[in-house]
Amino acid sequence: MSQPIDSRINDYINEYLTSKGYSNTVNTFLQERQDHQEPIDEINNENLDKKEKEKETYNTIKENMLKQLDDGNREEFFQLWSEHIPSNIVNNDSTMKSLEFLIYTHFAVYYLRSNISDNNELLAQENMEVFKVYIESIRGRAISQTSDLLPLFALPYVTEPEKHASFQELFSDEWPVQLRIKVSNFLDWIFSNRSSPNLVELLQNGARASHVLVQLNNENEELKYRNRETSRQLKNLSTDYYNLINITMELVETLQQAIVGKTITNDYIDNVCARLLLARTQESMSNMLNSSQLGTDDPFIEKLDYGKIKRDIVSISTSAREKALLLQALRWKLTKAKSDFQREKMLESFIGCDLLGCRSDIEQQAKIIKQLSSPIGSDAYYVKEEWARLINTIASLRKGRNYLAPNESLIISMQKAAISEASDTLIKQHLLAALQKLSLRRSVQTIMINQNTIKWLIPLLSHTDRLSDYTLEYGVALLMNLCLRTNGRKKCAEIAEQAITVLSSLLTHPNQETRPYVNSSLYSILTLKSIRDRAMSLNLDNHLRSLIRVEKTNSETKGQLEFLLNLLLKGGDQDGRQTSDNEQDNDDEDQDIMEADLDLADKLRATDKELSGDILIDEHYISQKIPPNNKLQRATTNNMKSKSTNDPVLHRPTTPGHVRQSMAAHAVDSLVNSLAMDDLYRSHSDGFDSIIYTDSTKKHFSSNNEPRISNKE
Repeated sequence: MSQPIDSRINDYINEYLTSKGYSNTVNTFLQERQDHQEPIDEINNENLDKKEKEKETYNTIKENMLKQLDDGNREEFFQLWSEHIPSNIVNNDSTMKSLEFLIYTHFAVYYLRSNISDNNELLAQENMEVFKVYIESIRGRAISQTSDLLPLFALPYVTEPEKHASFQELFSDEWPVQLRIKVSNFLDWIFSNRSSPNLVELLQNGARASHVLVQLNNENEELKYRNRETSRQLKNLSTDYYNLINITMELVETLQQAIVGKTITNDYIDNVCARLLLARTQESMSNMLNSSQLGTDDPFIEKLDYGKIKRDIVSISTSAREKALLLQALRWKLTKAKSDFQREKMLESFIGCDLLGCRSDIEQQAKIIKQLSSPIGSDAYYVKEEWARLINTIASLRKGRNYLAPNESLIISMQKAAISEASDTLIKQHLLAALQKLSLRRSVQTIMINQNTIKWLIPLLSHTDRLSDYTLEYGVALLMNLCLRTNGRKKCAEIAEQAITVLSSLLTHPNQETRPYVNSSLYSILTLKSIRDRAMSLNLDNHLRSLIRVEKTNSETKGQLEFLLNLLLKGGDQDGRQTSDNEQDNDDEDQDIMEADLDLADKLRATDKELSGDILIDEHYISQKIPPNNKLQRATTNNMKSKSTNDPVLHRPTTPGHVRQSMAAHAVDSLVNSLAMDDLYRSHSDGFDSIIYTDSTKKHFSSNNEPRISNKE
């Protein structure tokens, strides 16, 4: 016989109170249940005993791991680490990866500390060698760009690091104590999540089920909408098809009459052309009408006052800080969208109102260009950075590139703004990335080549020690796209020695993501005989031979190097092999791919008196509230607001580089400053759970995760 529902609820409450240590409350609760002659589930008590034993076991494991950490027993510690710490937590979260990095650092310097009685030189050397191997295994990944960890990468290569000024904090008495606290807090968090009370699990599962149901309902409504749009387009295509068939039959009859001598008048030809043009004009007018109505009659997006938004982002009466927060909120509408569909509709709204003035609002465009070109102060810097981030975000989407690409003035101003940044700032990074994405368009390639972008990129890429991986990857990808054009190769020929030297050095750069672009750039420019001759004088052939000899692991890279050497040694121009300069853009290769870097390392934060994100938009720019009877729409919006602080899983685009998870990026919230587990738990209360249980169900923005660049789109 099944247990009454009230008794089951009381059993769950009893279990929860016991797990939290409310022993007096538990005793009183059990006594009252017995007074009411309520049956008590004995199995539940067995579960409590089992979980209590599990808790004791985990405490024993934790104490053992901390002891191995304190005693410098590296092998024993990492044996326990691999047995009890889920690998997906460490590998998918940059904060946890940073903790692992610091643990390796701790063991590397353990026997070099002055307060260690057993200064075992052999173990010290072995631990440092293990640390060096570990560093090599993560080189080129996002963690290698974290600012606070970056100096530690030099540790294995410094003689007597305990005496080096850069590592004094590492050898202080406080450093291992702080690390121990962080490891202890992390283990508490890991083990406390292993055995949650049934009541907690029930509520968590209910919340997940509710969220999934809302998502399914949203997707169902989106599919219905898309089905209506597809049906409308199919109807228009059918109408156009029958019209063309009728005109074709009429033209065939006219041709037959012409054969027998009947004259075809110009008026008749004009009439046929007019009828064909009328169909195209009607289609264009329909598209313009749909575009003008975006954001006003679409049931799937918020109704925003875009006129006010456009005024405020460029008005001199709007403070620099207000502009920056508004631009940030607009970007979040794209990067934090809960589905591809919502992101697409929001972008269409931006385009429909001509947010950046790329279609007809010349005054808006001029004001934006002025902001990109203006010198920056403290708050003005944020405005410029937020513009760079927003443009980069829009350029990540196919429709966004369609919107931005025809605006030559904006593209030129973006390049000038990037060049004006003396160091590798976030402004330069995002503008360069946006230029690279736009360079998939051949018209944009022509603009950049004429603006001598190549002569800016080559010197920029010669100082890789000053560049982030983000700048380096997008820089070489942009260079490759421009070198695929004949005029681009001619620009390289004007600085042949510098181009060959820079690309040759990039062949040995540790960032593997750059190799395909560097190889392709070299292949493109080596098709010119003048560049081949210069390359031979610089001994590029010997450099390629040495790289081929040492390349043992990657057969594809070795094959590319052999292909380059073969081209270098051949006589005669090979320009005919290159893509035709008259080839058109190919929309089939377009992809909409968001990337983590669009939001990461954004230091702009609203103060207590300021609004930001969705709250800012809702307070000042909502022109029409969601109808009360639209329950699904309200549920969707509420769900979006409630999770507005949680970044979605974003992926780095295939142009360029490998896909990166949102929790892995360069120069962000380092462990040294922010790994206190009480803060960590608050900021990851949903994030860790989703990593452990739902990572495989998250929707990627691209079905193709392989790195690929093309000069076509």
